Amino acid sequence: MELVRKYIFSYVPPKHFKGCILIFEYAYFLFQQNGHANNTLDLAVKEYQTSGTQAIVLNALQHVIKEHSNDNYDALMQVTIDIIVNNCMCK
Repeated sequence: MELVRKYIFSYVPPKHFKGCILIFEYAYFLFQQNGHANNTLDLAVKEYQTSGTQAIVLNALQHVIKEHSNDNYDALMQVTIDIIVNNCMCK
């Protein structure tokens, strides 16, 4: 988990944190399905990029920033969590 945290905070722009959560969650789903870790992260990234999920998440985040930037932290976090849950790729 520490390795994932270091990767996210060192190499990923903040606007893509939610996408990383979706990708890691989907990679874990693929791992459970396949029983091995071979290429699961690569497959999850490719699916995230090609499925339209990336565009949906980025558009939703832009909307959240525009519409909820003056909200309190808890309200903003709830909207962000809703975006993640609503765009879960392992449905």
